[in-house]
Amino acid sequence: MKNLVLIFLIFVTFSSFSQISSGNIENYIANYIDNVPGNSGNDYADPNNSQLATWNTVIDNLLANNLTNARNFVNSLGYQVTEFTDTSISPNQIFYILEKKTSSSNYWGTYVFSKTPTRNNLIIQAPHIKYDTNTGKQAIFCFKNTLARALFISGTHRCNSSSFSSCSGTTSTCGSGSQSYKKSDLAHNVTTMFQKTTENLFTNISNSVFIQLHGFGKKSSDPYVIMSNGTRDTPATDYASLIKNKLLNEDSSLTFQIAHINKSWTRLIGFTNTQGRLINNSSNHCNTSASSSTGRFIHIEQEKLKLRNDSNGWTKMSNALKSVFQSTLSIEKYNLNEAVSVSPNPTFDKVLISAKDVFQIEVYNLLGQKVFQKKFNKVNNPIINFISQSKGIYFLKVKAGNGLALKKVIRL
Repeated sequence: MKNLVLIFLIFVTFSSFSQISSGNIENYIANYIDNVPGNSGNDYADPNNSQLATWNTVIDNLLANNLTNARNFVNSLGYQVTEFTDTSISPNQIFYILEKKTSSSNYWGTYVFSKTPTRNNLIIQAPHIKYDTNTGKQAIFCFKNTLARALFISGTHRCNSSSFSSCSGTTSTCGSGSQSYKKSDLAHNVTTMFQKTTENLFTNISNSVFIQLHGFGKKSSDPYVIMSNGTRDTPATDYASLIKNKLLNEDSSLTFQIAHINKSWTRLIGFTNTQGRLINNSSNHCNTSASSSTGRFIHIEQEKLKLRNDSNGWTKMSNALKSVFQSTLSIEKYNLNEAVSVSPNPTFDKVLISAKDVFQIEVYNLLGQKVFQKKFNKVNNPIINFISQSKGIYFLKVKAGNGLALKKVIRL
């Protein structure tokens, strides 16, 4: 018996340390990008509804810096959370990398979260890291140098799957003629971890803005940069125009087309992008383009040599994003775990949530399934009743005026 306990402790210790790493996060992610499956395989498969629900709970915990809970949930998905300390930054920065285990066959992408972001509302996405040359490496460069909130990187080439997405739009990218997008094209499929993570951060991080980096082969009639917010609508805060102006400060030779400025421009404007449709509140993210813009999604197509060829171009984009998205450190506190408490815990029925300006509480079981939710009008110290729930462990997502907390409750 003692030997079994010792073996278990060694296993737990080894597993824990195997999810800790350090160095330069650019090199870490670049190695991942170099080794993702290409267009000739058939490695990508959509997650099922249960996996999507569990993943959503993992993201909730990562946003609240609940690393232990995130690891408990993610293990069943063939993924792990690596706590990565970037020692090339002074002071050193800690990132949580949600990545596929080596033995797993779930190629859903890699997601990086900053533990202490400087720009809590900035999300950088690269859905075509193999096809749009260098956009993945450009994305991690910009993420690290802006200390943005999160980075999304696709898990395969966009043409990797033999199956087609059911979402609207066609492309000649993966074949000899126009055809539907492949399921592995994460910018055009709603049944993905890429889409689910976008939905979570869009909902839970106030004023979050998603910058999606793409690349294209420039025709003689094209500008160097094509930008879109996913619609023809001009939002109250026009991030596309702001980014354009800052990029011109970095390189005055750049030329642009912006879809809501030049409304006759139709090439590469991202209206079928499913993340853009979600963020712009389309009635159907898969099949209906949005008619109005929230201003929180920016689709950036880049000619290769000016901006995405190497670190010289990446620096221009990074500097532009730094200038547009100012530090949010003094504005928003997302992680409220230290400020929120739950009592009594364990409980037979009711629990008191000690928190201010609470507007919603969601309750999840150990499978990551939402059991119930309750909305409030920014109340202080609300009470939740567990009397109708079975005995066991539950997780409370407490949404308050200036952030979110995740708390574990034991129902006796």
